[in-house]
Amino acid sequence: MEKLVKILLVILFSSVKFALGPSYVYLNENYQFTFLQTNVYTIIGGMLGVVFFMYFSEWLIALYRRAKKRFRKYFRKGQGVFSRPVADVDGVMEIRYDYVDAEKKKRIFTRRSRRIVRLSRKFSLIWMAALTPILFSIPLGMFVITRLEHNHKKILLYMLISVSCWSLVLTSIFELSHVRNIPEMINNAPLIK
Repeated sequence: MEKLVKILLVILFSSVKFALGPSYVYLNENYQFTFLQTNVYTIIGGMLGVVFFMYFSEWLIALYRRAKKRFRKYFRKGQGVFSRPVADVDGVMEIRYDYVDAEKKKRIFTRRSRRIVRLSRKFSLIWMAALTPILFSIPLGMFVITRLEHNHKKILLYMLISVSCWSLVLTSIFELSHVRNIPEMINNAPLIK
């Protein structure tokens, strides 16, 4: 029972903040997982987090869109501006403001700007998938990724590759440094001696 709780904790940490999964295993003396077990549990946890937050963030986006549609007047983008004052001077002076729409600036698309847009659309998913497990948290990364890409199979494939690679890298670093707890890490650090 105690081992099951330890496994579930590693999976939970990996599903929310991926870098904590392997760190928690290697920096806690109570865990005696092998290299393979650590990788399997962190990959399972990371992918469970990806699937959960992929659908949860889509649900939040759909909820926002419904609220925006329902309360359209509060989400208005183009507010328009007033014209200059118009004075009617036949008798009593009356000041009137006419409401006019704001002029929108015409966008200019150059060859360079088109290329930048094309490259950002092509590679933004790859970069976000690569950086999400280690730099961002999985919930935040999945919120951004679901805004960039709507193909779930593509998201799952890129995130599986990213989560697997980062799991191997993190567990390899801990395994190669032969550090099993924090005091040992502090004593072996080259800058502290």
